Amino acid sequence: MPERKRRTARAPFTRARRWRPEPIATTSIDSPLQSKLEAELAHALNSAKAYVKNPERLRDLVTEAMKKALSLPHSTFKDTIVYLQVMLRLIRAYYRGEYRAVPTTTLLIIIAALIYLLDPVDLLPDWIPAFGFIDDAFILTLALRRTREAIDQFLAWESACR
Repeated sequence: MPERKRRTARAPFTRARRWRPEPIATTSIDSPLQSKLEAELAHALNSAKAYVKNPERLRDLVTEAMKKALSLPHSTFKDTIVYLQVMLRLIRAYYRGEYRAVPTTTLLIIIAALIYLLDPVDLLPDWIPAFGFIDDAFILTLALRRTREAIDQFLAWESACR
């Protein structure tokens, strides 16, 4: 005699899933290159400390990064270009004194990513066709992963102010 499948009762209502932001798409990079890029970001973090203490220098960095953001290839930066713009607004609000609720480590990571982005002769120089911006996109994605919570808090603050 064949066994009968047992039916399980289903709950009439299911819990709604909590909305979570979509994961940031990353550029596929092999491990040795990823290690080098993380070391480059660590080096840029040392340079970033000088910017936090000097609002004028920070303003100049944001101005240059805004110009660079306009010329970045959207195909390489896909989802991160929007977050780059948010990072720039966050830093601008910080140096203007409008928003100070950002942890120093978050500020340093974002500034370091901008420093790397502005460096034309980085690990993969920007002038190399089709590959020059891959490292910049990866660094930006890495910075975003490490600062996502603070960026979300800034976005909430920014929308509450409008």
